[in-house]
Order: sequence, then structure tokens, then C-alpha cells
Amino acid sequence: MPIVKQLTVTAANRPGQLARICETLAAKKINITGLDASGPNRQIRLLVNKPAAAQRVLQRAGTNARVEDVVVVNLSDRPGALAQAARKLAQRKININYSYATVGRGSKRAAIVLGVSNARRAAQIVK
Repeated sequence: MPIVKQLTVTAANRPGQLARICETLAAKKINITGLDASGPNRQIRLLVNKPAAAQRVLQRAGTNARVEDVVVVNLSDRPGALAQAARKLAQRKININYSYATVGRGSKRAAIVLGVSNARRAAQIVK
């Protein structure tokens, strides 16, 4: 299970905000491969091909952005697969703070991003 860098952006929840962030990244040829834009605090989580560059670009544009480690798990697209992975982490006292996922239509694997209390330990536990 790989540890990857995620960009977390704090932005006001108003029309056009996500568009502005995405346009700022696109202008610098930074590709978004994962996205979670939810919650009352409006933290936008992005997986991008160049996290450090994305952070610099957004900060120059006046947007609060930070880079943090997350774990990406590729699981079988079947009932109970995520439950099993989550249970392994819980048994070792690793908290899942948030997650987001996608399964392409017809795909046999799900890509699940986990924001956990200890990414290094989590990566060793859930494989």
C-alpha cells in the first residue's frame, strides 16, 4: 500500500472556488487524479501529479495549501474488502480520519485514499 502526497486546500465554500483552484493548477499543467471536496470546514483534498509545485502555485495565488501523507489502498471491488482493511488498522489503534474512493464502472479494483493517524504504520499493515 503506497504512501502518497496529498494536497489539502482550505477555501471558502462559495460558487466558483473549486473552479478557480482547478484552473490555477491546470494553467501550470498540474493534473488532478483524486479529489474530495466536502465537509463544513471546506477542506479540498487533491491527489496531483506534482504536489510540491501545486502547493507553491496555490500559495502564490493566495490559497492556503499544505502537503501531507495519505495511504492509497487498492482493494478488490467486493463486499467486505474495505471492512477487512479498516479492521486491521483499528486492531493496531490506527485511526482513519477521513477517506475517499472510486471504482471505475466494470473495474475489479477500488482505489481508496485513507487519511490516517500514522501513514507509515498503516502502509505496513494493510497490503
